[in-house]
Amino acid sequence: MKRVLLLIIACILLLPNTVMAHSKLQSSSPAADSIVNTVPAQIEMTFNTEIESISNFKLFNAAGEQIETGKASVSGSVMTGALPPDLANGQYTVKWTIIGADSHSVEGEFAFTIDAPVATTSPENDDTTNNAENSDTAEPSPTPSPSPSPAPSPAEDGQDSAKDEGASLMPLLIIAGIIVVAAVLFTVLRRRKS
Repeated sequence: MKRVLLLIIACILLLPNTVMAHSKLQSSSPAADSIVNTVPAQIEMTFNTEIESISNFKLFNAAGEQIETGKASVSGSVMTGALPPDLANGQYTVKWTIIGADSHSVEGEFAFTIDAPVATTSPENDDTTNNAENSDTAEPSPTPSPSPSPAPSPAEDGQDSAKDEGASLMPLLIIAGIIVVAAVLFTVLRRRKS
């Protein structure tokens, strides 16, 4: 009877360390919710544990269309993948799926915005420029300005926080389940002895 009770207590004490070992995104480049003024050459994500080589990510533009990226490569706890050099200004979302050190599949996402200066075309020759400057009717053409990219919606933030809350409640639910099972076993074994 004492052995069973000691075994149950040992499981309860050791389980939280195992459950809490889920891999989490520690940092990324570009950083989450950042605005970059050049098109990044690659996505780089660093996790708090080593991840499996089958881990990957996908890139989506603001319209929800998937953008082709280079094949993701994994080295220890870092996953990288090349980006196309011709990404337009706007918001992009990186959705990642990894297999962590605890062999569990973990998903997440983060967004970043590209706000690179728009290149203006130069006039073909100086005569055209001089004629336009001397003409009374010529008006300077406005240079296009990059449109502001939408900030992440509160709904997206709510989804991320809901995932985090669900992940943090899981260990408590497992521990509560073990305690209930231990109580039932203890009661059954006690009745058998009496």
